[in-house]
Amino acid sequence: MGEAVTRQNRHQGVFEHLPGIVRALVADHTPDLPVFKGLVVTGDDRMRLYLTAPDGSLTYGADVIISHTGPGLLAGIGSGYLENECEQKPTDDPLCDVVVDLTSY
Repeated sequence: MGEAVTRQNRHQGVFEHLPGIVRALVADHTPDLPVFKGLVVTGDDRMRLYLTAPDGSLTYGADVIISHTGPGLLAGIGSGYLENECEQKPTDDPLCDVVVDLTSY
């Protein structure tokens, strides 16, 4: 029972952050930025954001730590970090073409 309660508390923290993250990605959008498509929670404090390139040519999966999201993450997305081919990794995720690790933001 204790482990289930601990897991529930961790998930509660994740879901408290999600509305702000989504609001920031949608509200701050401009035509030259990738378009937010959705997200999947992948762990206790991790998620994958799905963003499409402004020209629609590529869908990125951006792995992030939920509790560390904020202005730095949005700046990383806005600064072209996703488009840096050196940072893109192949993936078998059917929802994106490449994955970019943004867990350091």
